[in-house]
Amino acid sequence: VLLSALLGPVVARHREYDAQIARDRQVLERLTKLDVSRERIRDAARRYEEDDLASLVYSQEMPPAQVALDVQKRVTEILDKSNAEVKTVAAYNLPADEFQGSGIKVTFTGSMESVATALHEIESGRPLLVVEEMDIKPLMQGRMMRGGNQNQNQQQAAPQSVQVQLAVVAYTPLARKQG
Repeated sequence: VLLSALLGPVVARHREYDAQIARDRQVLERLTKLDVSRERIRDAARRYEEDDLASLVYSQEMPPAQVALDVQKRVTEILDKSNAEVKTVAAYNLPADEFQGSGIKVTFTGSMESVATALHEIESGRPLLVVEEMDIKPLMQGRMMRGGNQNQNQQQAAPQSVQVQLAVVAYTPLARKQG
């Protein structure tokens, strides 16, 4: 009886220690996994910095109207450089759950070469611009032009002009809702 009275508290204490060790082992395993993940997170952050990925999108602090104005400025400058003639420009917004699309709908005319050049420039700059809608229609024009110094039987094809309507947007992430 005396032996069980002395060993009872010792055995109970031993069980408490075992339970605490098991809990601490689980915590240690989680912390070890976090430590391993920390290195992967550092690598991802380093690649993010090295690849300048932040420049791919507009800051989420920038108001959608300001993003749309910047998109308008960039697109009209690109169209001017590619010798396209801008006809109309209007605001164009695409709200979504996680992103806000802010931009413009623009109508312009130009040769197929100038359109191709403009589209390449629009889609390759930073922050990224996305062509959401595109409609290209040929403009009615004389198909053939006579060369000035060539004889009358030889004719030269005139470059095809087209009218293009584009919706160009930049997507910005929306602030995440807490809760």
